[in-house]
Order: sequence, then C-alpha cells, then structure tokens
Amino acid sequence: MRPMTSHSGPTADALDALRRAGIDFRVHRHPPARRADELHLTGLDVSTSAKTLAFRLRDGRIALAAIPGLGRLRYPKLAAALGVSRSTLTPALDEDLAELGMAPGGVAPFTIAPHAVLVIDRSVLSLPVVYCGGGSAEISVELSPDDLLHAMPAAIVADLCADEPLPD
Repeated sequence: MRPMTSHSGPTADALDALRRAGIDFRVHRHPPARRADELHLTGLDVSTSAKTLAFRLRDGRIALAAIPGLGRLRYPKLAAALGVSRSTLTPALDEDLAELGMAPGGVAPFTIAPHAVLVIDRSVLSLPVVYCGGGSAEISVELSPDDLLHAMPAAIVADLCADEPLPD
C-alpha cells in the first residue's frame, strides 16, 4: 500500500497521524458515506470496515470509539474503558471534529491531536485489513490493525459492542 502524497481540506490533519508514524496505507475515494446504510457506496468490504464514533468528555478530551462497521456500540462499555461515567459521553460537535482534522461522516480512528484518545473494539484487531474513515465522508483508509495501533500507541483496547451484529 502507498500513502497519498498531497492532501487538502480536513483529511490532511487526520492522515498526518499515519504519515508521521511511517504507516503504509491506501486511500479510497468514493461517494459520501455517512451512515451504515450507505457503506455499500464505498465499494469496500463492509465485513472488514470499522466505524469511528467521536465523543466529547467533560475533561476536554475527545474519545474516538472504533468498532466493527456493522457493530453496535454499548455506551456503558465505552465509559468503563475510559474510566468515566456514561453521562459524561456526549457526541462530539462539528467544531470538535474540525480540531481533529475531520468532518462529520469521515471520523478516523487516528489523529495527531494530543487531547484525543482512541478506544478500539478488540474484534477490529483480528481483521486481516481495516477500512475506516479518513477524515471526510468521501475517503476511506485501508490499513492493517497493527499499523493502526502503531499510529495510536496509547489506544485502549476493549470490548465495546453488543454481542450480536446489527441486522442487515
């Protein structure tokens, strides 16, 4: 895989985390895909996709929760992994995402922002390859789970999802 060398717009900052870590990754451009029912628009393998949800914490941090693309986040599990109460998890605002170099619909599980913390579902790490947000709804990134952890070495690995997948 090869990284793209020039970027403009919000994806530049999100992808900087991968570039700075020397990670091999591939960028896939596609029509906007902001919801689970739009994942097919990417043309990528949904079974190896990861979606990332962003939350603002009361202490100023932004939590990035990376879960399987067809998984369902269990908020109490995320709160427990972060060591906070469930009531402290509020959806990140567009301004929060912009600080991370991201836009709605393209939240990435990587960033150079020091106030962001990644919590990744354990099952994502068993995938052969991960397709995830790259900073905008029109870009997905392909990389290995090991490379994702290399780019985000302080990531918290936890069981974040319901035991059953979402229905088709």
